Amino acid sequence: MLWLYILLGILLVIFFILLIPVKLKATYNEDFRCILKIGFVKFSLYPPKPKKKKKKKPKKADEEQKSEDKKKESLIKEKGISWLFDLIKKIADLAVGALKDFFRHIIVKKLLLSISIAGSDAADTAVKYGYCCSAVYPAFGIIVGAVKCKKYGVDISPDFEEKAKSAVNMELEAIIKILWLLALVIKHGIKGLKLLIDLKN
Repeated sequence: MLWLYILLGILLVIFFILLIPVKLKATYNEDFRCILKIGFVKFSLYPPKPKKKKKKKPKKADEEQKSEDKKKESLIKEKGISWLFDLIKKIADLAVGALKDFFRHIIVKKLLLSISIAGSDAADTAVKYGYCCSAVYPAFGIIVGAVKCKKYGVDISPDFEEKAKSAVNMELEAIIKILWLLALVIKHGIKGLKLLIDLKN
């Protein structure tokens, strides 16, 4: 009977781990900062911590590089160019499907964007403002439509004052649970393995 309690305890621990949220917080105000938080553990994604310099690995010899190029050429000759196009299509379909599923399970708690446009003169400011609006608003609409947003807003305004400078302020808070990440890895990982098997065969 003890083993049953131990098993239930392990399953409960795994279940609670899978419910741990993965949070992403990004801000931009002259400097970009991005923090990833898994439970109570924080990771600074940007700015990255300075890395120790690693010794550069010696470059491959010309003969090895030539043999690799020959392998690539022979693979295309053996399979045919249609095989290559089919492979590219399969990879693209896999990537699009994975991204769609990924974004579908993201919850954006906050997405705020504020842009102030300034140019060299009034005419230049107006042109830049129009270009910015035509690019940002549709892109923002696509993002909001692809994920679940609780709080979002975008504000673009021209600044016609002399010596004014363009400024951008952005706040992003997004969350996804480890459970969904694991499900996505399993679902699309199997498809990826099948693709690799087809490639080897």
